Amino acid sequence: MYEKFKDLDGTHPWREVSPDGYIDYRARHRLKGRVLYFNFPLAGEMELIPFDHPRIINKDLEQAILETFSLQIINEYDLKLGKKYPIETVKPGSYMATRYLQTQHRNKQGKTSGDGRSIWNGYLRTSNLIFDISSRGTGATILSPGAQKSDGAVQTGDESYGYSSGLAEMDEMLGSAVMSEIFYRQGIPTERCLAVIGFSDGSAIGVRSAPNLIRPAHIFRYLKQGRHAEVKASVDYFIEREVENNFWQIPDDETAKYEQALDYLACSYGKMAALLEEEYIFNWLAWDGDNMLASGAILDYGSIRQFAAKHDKYRFKDVDRYSASLAEQRYWARLIVQTFAQAMAFICSGEKKNLRAFKDAGCLKVFDSAFENESNCRILWRIGFTREQIDQLMQTARKEIKEFHRSLTYFEDLKVSKGIEKLPDGLTHKPVFLIRNLLRQLPAYYVAQTISRVDDESAYMPDDIFLRVMAASYVGKRDLQLTPSRSAQVKNFQQCYLRLIAALGEPFDQVLKTLQERSAIINHRHRLTGDALVYIIEEVIAITGKIKVNGLQEALDAFIDSQVLVPGRWQPVAPEQLKPRTLKSRLLITIQENLEEYKESI
Repeated sequence: MYEKFKDLDGTHPWREVSPDGYIDYRARHRLKGRVLYFNFPLAGEMELIPFDHPRIINKDLEQAILETFSLQIINEYDLKLGKKYPIETVKPGSYMATRYLQTQHRNKQGKTSGDGRSIWNGYLRTSNLIFDISSRGTGATILSPGAQKSDGAVQTGDESYGYSSGLAEMDEMLGSAVMSEIFYRQGIPTERCLAVIGFSDGSAIGVRSAPNLIRPAHIFRYLKQGRHAEVKASVDYFIEREVENNFWQIPDDETAKYEQALDYLACSYGKMAALLEEEYIFNWLAWDGDNMLASGAILDYGSIRQFAAKHDKYRFKDVDRYSASLAEQRYWARLIVQTFAQAMAFICSGEKKNLRAFKDAGCLKVFDSAFENESNCRILWRIGFTREQIDQLMQTARKEIKEFHRSLTYFEDLKVSKGIEKLPDGLTHKPVFLIRNLLRQLPAYYVAQTISRVDDESAYMPDDIFLRVMAASYVGKRDLQLTPSRSAQVKNFQQCYLRLIAALGEPFDQVLKTLQERSAIINHRHRLTGDALVYIIEEVIAITGKIKVNGLQEALDAFIDSQVLVPGRWQPVAPEQLKPRTLKSRLLITIQENLEEYKESI
């Protein structure tokens, strides 16, 4: 039943792109691992297991997972010391650590950087898609930032040089598994986690997958080095995979091929940037394209946070540098597209022009258009409109959408008078209002008032109630002062909201009831935040040595299902799951408590 796991032996077509695009490592079996999480839906899509496989990790399945993924590389340090390992524990093939750009490295051309703690397990060709698979936490490679500070040979587990141990922590891998699957099921382009293997020392191996794991940084490495043949080979490889997976349709003509690919990329990055901003998702984007998949999807959840509100002043601190902010993600995504334009022009002409020469490239207009459209769609979705209603409003109510967006932004952008404050991992300036609370409660209020037209101001929510409904619990009286200007903004918001409803030309009461039902799910008060996830995963880890593996799996699956906040797909934790006095029910209760405690957090 689990024979296909054996296909993941390190074989991968990226090796054909360039002889120095990777470093090969032999690997050995790492003992005493325990499967903490397995993504059954993903494994079914990858045809590693039958689609009707019970969601139970049996002995044979666990053995197949551990034999395939519980690996540690035999690195330069091991070879230097002449370490010997039992031949039966050493895998027959080699596994590549790929090279790509990383801003953490002193060298900005990708000559020393890449997969510092990861190997590529291989790829799978199924009846529907091709999947890439790689694992994090498999040992220290020579491409880690820390390896450059040493003599190039770092012992796996040695943290002396910073980002050099080659290991991954259990909390990071489990958090990545949970959040990536929640995002995926909500339609957010992202990598996914296939499995998490834990060890008694608190380390873990996380197995990630996507139909195409190539990052912009893989391609930009060759671009920064001015290597024409390798830029073309890597871009052609990337395009071919997107075409094979039926994501793109590319013309045969060489010039048209790259123009079409560039438009696809611009559209994907524009949509992603808008999605991140409107859904309050922080992702540390930078010029190197390290923290994204080249297809325009989220990669690496170590820098991902989902905020309760618009924390657009939040910056993550990593040693001696601060990240971009939520609002700056658009700039960096756009710059990545501009760099792709530079790469495509280099391929076609053979001449590498300065990046500034592409500041007015046509693909940037595609990016801007995609950003605006996705931003508008996301706003309408958050209000609670159906897909069909969103399509209609996008065609007939552009003015009304723009006016509502402007009004929404006014309240989103207001920050507490306390000013900027330091956090354990950076800094932020807290928002005054939690807009999702208002979007959840406003339609219910109007339903109760039986409002039927835009100008029925007697049915409007009173100013003081309007502000209190969405005010965060941490705000002071000064932040909620009701000035004439703010009263005008409250009135304008409600007018803009109701004009959107009127623009549909449908009965007010029916639309409002639909918005009430849908927005209660989309803007659920227990929507997962970054802080909540941190503490939830701490509770998960604390119980791993006590709970049975399938009990833990069931609890994590139920948690993930409860966070897929999409009407028609949302599956809240059932009350009966919280009643029995079992470790699983106690964990689910603790999860609910953490969601409540950190519902206003970052």
